[in-house]
Amino acid sequence: MIKSVKLHNFKKFKDITIDFQKNRNILIGENGVGKSSILLAISTVLSGSFSMIEKIGLQKLFNIEVVEKYMKGSKKYEDLPFVEVEVFLDDTIDNFDINGKNNSLGRELNGLKMVIHPNDEYSDVIRESLEQTNIFPFEYYSIDFRTFADKQYNSYRKYANYISYSYLDSSKVNSSFAMKDYINRVYEGKTDRATRFKINNSYRDSAQKFSDKLYSEFSLPKINDLKIKLNTSQGNMFQEHITVEKAGVQIENFGQGEKIFINTDFLLSNNSNKNDIVLIEEPENHLSHVNMHKLIDKIIATGIQKQTFIATHSNMITSRLDLQNAIFISEDSKVTKLHDLKADTAKFFEKAPDNNVLNFILAKKVILVEGDAEYILLNEFFKYLVGEESYKKDITIISCGGKTFKRYLEIAILLNKKVAVITDNDHNYDINIEKSYADYQNDRIQVFADEDNSNHTFEVCLYNNNFEYIEAHIAKPQMSNGVLNYMLNNKAEAAFRLLCLLVEESQDYSINHFNIPEYIKAAIGWISE
Repeated sequence: MIKSVKLHNFKKFKDITIDFQKNRNILIGENGVGKSSILLAISTVLSGSFSMIEKIGLQKLFNIEVVEKYMKGSKKYEDLPFVEVEVFLDDTIDNFDINGKNNSLGRELNGLKMVIHPNDEYSDVIRESLEQTNIFPFEYYSIDFRTFADKQYNSYRKYANYISYSYLDSSKVNSSFAMKDYINRVYEGKTDRATRFKINNSYRDSAQKFSDKLYSEFSLPKINDLKIKLNTSQGNMFQEHITVEKAGVQIENFGQGEKIFINTDFLLSNNSNKNDIVLIEEPENHLSHVNMHKLIDKIIATGIQKQTFIATHSNMITSRLDLQNAIFISEDSKVTKLHDLKADTAKFFEKAPDNNVLNFILAKKVILVEGDAEYILLNEFFKYLVGEESYKKDITIISCGGKTFKRYLEIAILLNKKVAVITDNDHNYDINIEKSYADYQNDRIQVFADEDNSNHTFEVCLYNNNFEYIEAHIAKPQMSNGVLNYMLNNKAEAAFRLLCLLVEESQDYSINHFNIPEYIKAAIGWISE
């Protein structure tokens, strides 16, 4: 299993080390932070494949900033940047082929590494190019795959079968290459090597006999001395011509979502797939809600038998697969593991329906509100007080229910996230706010509620601050128990009606005539700083 990976000048990362869990690792972060790059780095090293790098483009693996800085500097040959990816493996396994000190730590460890470096055989040519042009000499770089024992390996000579892997990128699952790869995995998962040899030999024999009939049975015309023949010299001829079929439909004709589901399902299946390490890129793409649940159940069922690495933007995948397995990558390439999150909090999010935990983790700053009514009105309040939408200030508003605030705040403490909580005092500000949140409040977390215990809930605060306005514009004859009672018993509906009034262009209804409660003003002012 993979213990950690260390990246130097690889794509977005200049220098970073990421430690992994032995079973499941969920990579989360905004678009462009490098989740896919981490999966690519792992797969590239494990593959030992020069052709994979050629297909990607060697120059695309370099950190752009490092290259640009070098080209603006003295451009000395000795200072040419290099790319290095080290994969540290389980040190309990005794394998002299992969154990040694050929790593950046200089210690005897198990592992593999890839280095992309200038080819010294072309040092004179490189120097000349650097002097005469302003082009970085990617063409003169070499790729080395070596174990920590300093033994060379490649895609044809792999050390230790226990590091075999599979990589599924949902964005490319529709390509012919991906389909072929999947079909071959299915076939090889259902057969042993000896059986495949027999099948292929028999298939080639049948093909050769058919080829011999082309002229005798079908009377194909001969052109000079040229004859049409089937190519039966391929070592894996049978595999080149097979497909997978389900209910009479070939896999190439499946919908995108079903392709992703069956690919992922197969990779995680223990009885049909021998790979110990599975890399999956955004499995939620194109999946329905039901299939997402099925997929998560399959990943959970896999348990400890495979080490999985999943890059995702899905709240459901992140929370259902245990937040303690989540690895958060920020925009400044800082890595935070949520392994230290309390087990009961992780279990809460695993069971909580429709939670917004990933939205919370990815947000730069957050306002947590207690319910639908606050959520409906808060952005309008924010826009009025600040002059623009909350998202333009990198602030996310999340409704999560008062009883779950502390669960989110535990994550906020781990991530050092700025969070404003807007909540009710529930008739006792000292106990329910001051004492209850004493262990959470700091310079990054503040809890805001009305200090007047008579304003015990959001609707009461709005009503008491805007008695004449609400009575004039919300009251209806059918509200026999009064407007406030209606607001308390129909919170979302009342908030929506009030919102419609506040955004009316008429001055009679404008938010200019509405008194936003002071604690909400304070919360918006503080989070906007």
